[in-house]
Amino acid sequence: MDAERIRDFLVEDLHFGGSRSELTGDFPLIEARVIDSMGLLRLVAWLESTFGIEIADAEVVPVNFSTIDAIASLLGSKATEHQSPPRQA
Repeated sequence: MDAERIRDFLVEDLHFGGSRSELTGDFPLIEARVIDSMGLLRLVAWLESTFGIEIADAEVVPVNFSTIDAIASLLGSKATEHQSPPRQA
């Protein structure tokens, strides 16, 4: 489901010019120039507001945004991180 929402954002907001079916989970978003530097900033802002997460500057690296699967994995780790109980000191 998250992958579909990400795909929708890429098509509708970043105006991906190819076929929607090309945007498979492992399609190289950065290499294929679907996401450029401004698009990455827009994507991060959208992810944060849509999913209620915070993406640290250190996490805004190509490996986390290289594919739809990588973005969904980042979201999954954020959801797990958010649901984990606080650590005891």
